[in-house]
Amino acid sequence: MKQFYVTSLFFLCLFCIICSCENRNIEIHSGHPLSEELNELFDFKIKGNDTSALKNKLRLTDELLEKSKQFGIDSVTYKVLMHKSSIHYKLREVDSAMYYSYETYDLASKAKDSSYVVRALSKLGYYHKSKKEYLKSFEKYNEAFKISELLKDKEKTGKVLHAMAKIQTSIGDFVGSKATAIDGVEFLERTDELRDLSGLYHTISVALKEEGKYEEALDYNDKATQLANSDSKTKKIGKSNLLKFKNTKANILREQKKFKEAISIYDGLLKNPVVVKDKKEHARVLDNKGYTLWLENTENIESENLMLRALELRNEEKDNNGLIANNIHLAEYYSEYNKSLALQYAEKAYEKAKSLDAMDDVLEALDNVFSLSLGLNKKINDNLSVEYSKTANNLKSLKNSTQEIYASTMYNIDRERKRTEAQKLQKERQKRITDSLILMIILILCISIFSYFILKSKHKKKTLQEVYNTESHISKKVHDEVANDVFQVMTMLQGNTSVSEKVIDDLDHIYDKTRNIAKVHSVLDYEGDFKDTLNDLLLSYDNEMTSVIVKDIAKINWGAISKMKKQTIYKVLQELMVNMKKHSEAEIVALTFKTIKKKIAITYSDDGVGTNLKKSTGLQNVENRIKSIKGTIIFESEINKGFKSKITV
Repeated sequence: MKQFYVTSLFFLCLFCIICSCENRNIEIHSGHPLSEELNELFDFKIKGNDTSALKNKLRLTDELLEKSKQFGIDSVTYKVLMHKSSIHYKLREVDSAMYYSYETYDLASKAKDSSYVVRALSKLGYYHKSKKEYLKSFEKYNEAFKISELLKDKEKTGKVLHAMAKIQTSIGDFVGSKATAIDGVEFLERTDELRDLSGLYHTISVALKEEGKYEEALDYNDKATQLANSDSKTKKIGKSNLLKFKNTKANILREQKKFKEAISIYDGLLKNPVVVKDKKEHARVLDNKGYTLWLENTENIESENLMLRALELRNEEKDNNGLIANNIHLAEYYSEYNKSLALQYAEKAYEKAKSLDAMDDVLEALDNVFSLSLGLNKKINDNLSVEYSKTANNLKSLKNSTQEIYASTMYNIDRERKRTEAQKLQKERQKRITDSLILMIILILCISIFSYFILKSKHKKKTLQEVYNTESHISKKVHDEVANDVFQVMTMLQGNTSVSEKVIDDLDHIYDKTRNIAKVHSVLDYEGDFKDTLNDLLLSYDNEMTSVIVKDIAKINWGAISKMKKQTIYKVLQELMVNMKKHSEAEIVALTFKTIKKKIAITYSDDGVGTNLKKSTGLQNVENRIKSIKGTIIFESEINKGFKSKITV
């Protein structure tokens, strides 16, 4: 057992290394120097097992193998070696077949070609099983299973598990075969590998039958047959396999003592052309029908004839496995009225089972031999008793070994899956933490930026308001102090004849200017009817020299406009009108008001002398005021072509 674990650990480490490497399987393209010869080899079809033709094909294979090695080891070499191995097996040269499979395995391992490593191991598993070397066969398939699972090749993994489950069925380990087959189904359920998937369902069905769980067995048998729901799927599964599934269903019904239903299925199978043509399958159904007829009615004469006919066919076909079951059935049949003849059939079953090293069948046959010998008062051969005990122990050891191999592999696979899943969860957790941190940082940045612009906006508004307040304060000071003082000086000088009229006129002019300054920067009531206030401002510039036209000012919803915007609009238009009066010499001034997408659009135009648009202090002030409330203003003007301005707020 210790040696097994060491070997298993060695293979696991080896193939983990192999599977971690890049799969270097080189596809054979038409440009490969040997592609044509390889295709010719594979096109060399042989009907049956024509020894002469097989040897001729083997010669061609050897020639191609030598050529392939000259070009270096690649997938052509692997393909030819595998083909050579198969030909040797058909020639019943099993040892040679195994030799070339081992060579393929060694070369593929060195090249780290995991795909061909799996293929070689699967071949070796098959060959060892054909030699009844069940433990070695199971080990090879198990290694193929580990690599396929690591490669995440679901189809190959499921196929290998099917082969392993069949070995467990062969040695009578139905508990183990059921567990392995159920694992295999998980890999193949959502694939197109219907042949192996149906085979896995059938294996589970047989195991459940042996456990006495007949209804469950029928359910899985139905799953196997229901996969063939179209011609293409029937072809994939194989008609012979589907007929075998039906035979198994009849056997399950027989165990339930539903003899008529079972016999009806057997009768249907015996009419099937495929069964009639296949003598082995025909014999199987004849034997089962005869045995079932006897179980239904021990006096049924037809049952004996059917079982004897089946025995005859099986002897003709040298169907040794079938002969074991047939002889056991006849031993049971004759045990009621001809125990001597029954013992002969039981002994024949034992001899066949022993020659095939079919331990489970050996035990069943010896059970019949011992029982019939006691019924005939014959002494049981001591050697047979020893052999029974030895075979039972060997079979138990074999079952335990296969179970331990598979359990150990599944433990390692489950542990690796859990580790991988834990790493995946850890990565996902770390990703969530990282994403949360990034989101938090982004949120903080957004809040910071938003706060910055809010504060900046508030600061702008505050600054703008302070500017307006300062202007209003200066206006009041100019009106209350400067203008009044000028007025007092004018009053005093008006009675003084020594002061010239020009001085009086100049002072009067200064007084008008101070009053205008006060008026421009005076505090307005923005809570009242702003339309009238603004309209009065604009029309105050209408005189004999200049006509001012104001259009659609009443269509603006001034009540929805903020105080700050009203102040700005008022000041900007006032600035434009002052500039017009000072510089443009305009005869017509037109102002149009519109609402466009929740914004106010104001168009100013005059027919004055125009300008070269070199921004004066006045225009710069206008632009700054508009920008402070996130509006836009565009100036358009040329010398002698008037002046235009478009404002959007």
